[in-house]
Amino acid sequence: MTGIRCDANSIIASGHMMRCLTIAKELVRLGEAVTFFVADDESKAMFDAYVGDRTGQGTTLGGGSNTDIPVINAAVLGTNWQDMESELEFLIPELGKRNVDRLLIDSYKVTVTYFKKLKEVCPVAYLDDLNEATYPVDMLINYSGYYKSLRYEEAYRNVCGHNSLPTKLLLGLSYAPLREQFYSDPDAESGRQEAPNGAGKADKKSISVLLTSGGADTRGMLLATLKASEGAGLVDGNVYWNVVVGSLVKDAESIFDFAKEHHNVKIHQSVTDMAGLMRGCDVAICAAGTMLTECAAIGLPAVFYQVADNQKYNVDYWKSTGGMRFAGDVTGGCESDFGDKAIKAKRAAIEKTCLELNALLADKAQLEEMRKNLGGITDGRGAKRIAQELLAL
Repeated sequence: MTGIRCDANSIIASGHMMRCLTIAKELVRLGEAVTFFVADDESKAMFDAYVGDRTGQGTTLGGGSNTDIPVINAAVLGTNWQDMESELEFLIPELGKRNVDRLLIDSYKVTVTYFKKLKEVCPVAYLDDLNEATYPVDMLINYSGYYKSLRYEEAYRNVCGHNSLPTKLLLGLSYAPLREQFYSDPDAESGRQEAPNGAGKADKKSISVLLTSGGADTRGMLLATLKASEGAGLVDGNVYWNVVVGSLVKDAESIFDFAKEHHNVKIHQSVTDMAGLMRGCDVAICAAGTMLTECAAIGLPAVFYQVADNQKYNVDYWKSTGGMRFAGDVTGGCESDFGDKAIKAKRAAIEKTCLELNALLADKAQLEEMRKNLGGITDGRGAKRIAQELLAL
């Protein structure tokens, strides 16, 4: 049995859980059962909403013996997701009860003490982004393009995990855990596809835009971008918009109202074939998260912006590829700032986005060049590789 510890909620959104579910699916294919450990009922609800679509398996949420659970299930710890050390008294007994042989952890709230306690129980793997601390784990995973700048090899040279075995490093975009739809495209040879139920098929004079900002859109970028684009003459006419509205977006109703007024704007919710939607678009407008890696796997150029402090390295890397253009940091340099400085930064980033779209619409040859620059960056099969390495622990 493999355990996975992660959360999803209105504050951290669903990214941690989504990538862990992708890895879990590959573990299932290798014959492994998986138990997710989540802090609270909010994370449980997110798990329950996603697990059917992402794994094709049923789910038992909490309780049950190890002999009667389905392939993937979830257990609620009833703890504070922001204080992970305090959950150890609940998590460690559950690991023994459920015969967990190895544990994958995906959270920014971990501590060195947290890992020291867990490695006494079983081998532990950690999905890391920034190398802000050196953790005593059996496996460290960073699937970014910027991992070299974080000097993991130096930091983990003498670090050990369970049974005093040296930490194994899985680094680089070859470990990017993308869903199968991003590397399995039976129609790839026949050309770019039209977005399913899309706003329209772009022709030589038009451009089809994918607009997305994560499951929560905490900075209100969707509606603000649409309104600014309307003012710049980029909503009707030769620009088609496919807008992905996540389940946690607070101003969703206003976005729906905007779409009703513009025939070139199509709203997408609960998207199961995101790769298919992306293949039908010419360019994406999105935040500097995992979405950029998905764009690279598809070969979709992007205009992107920063919405979190931990995306700063991602920004530098993707700007350097030649396949993506950076619009700015909408936080104004501080993730927790929603004041005047952030408002001005958001406005500037949206204005830059409109300028970039105008340039691409005027010269679509730029899009083809950007698409070529994204070729070969990642094959998206990282979840398979991670699953195999986990089972080898």
